[in-house]
Amino acid sequence: MSKDGDADRDPDRVVAFPQSRVAPPQTPGGYRELGITPLARQLGLAADQLNGHWCSRCEGIWWGYTLEAECPCCGNRRG
Repeated sequence: MSKDGDADRDPDRVVAFPQSRVAPPQTPGGYRELGITPLARQLGLAADQLNGHWCSRCEGIWWGYTLEAECPCCGNRRG
């Protein structure tokens, strides 16, 4: 056994990687699509250039520029 315990881990076990464009697992009813931010539209960003951001207040995902932090529906800035 190594110091860090790696020998005890199952090498065939699949570890899920968090994805930005999937429904959060803790949302039993799924999620709402909150739309695309005005800045992303103004910049003319394509769908593959948008990042999904979670809004806990609206329980949905909004799409925008990487550095945006404010939900376009409710103004929440705390995820």
